[in-house]
Amino acid sequence: MKKCDLCHKTDKIHYRVKSIIHKDWIFCCKECWNVISKHNDYCYGGTRKSK
Repeated sequence: MKKCDLCHKTDKIHYRVKSIIHKDWIFCCKECWNVISKHNDYCYGGTRKSK
């Protein structure tokens, strides 16, 4: 299990994203992804799944 870079909640699945607010790539949980995906310049970079 890994931690979300934003809320630090542990989960098995995280999304690699960046946006106008987060210029560098970050890994976020589904809840944080729902917010970030609405930002300007949103970019999806893949999904990380913990084993």
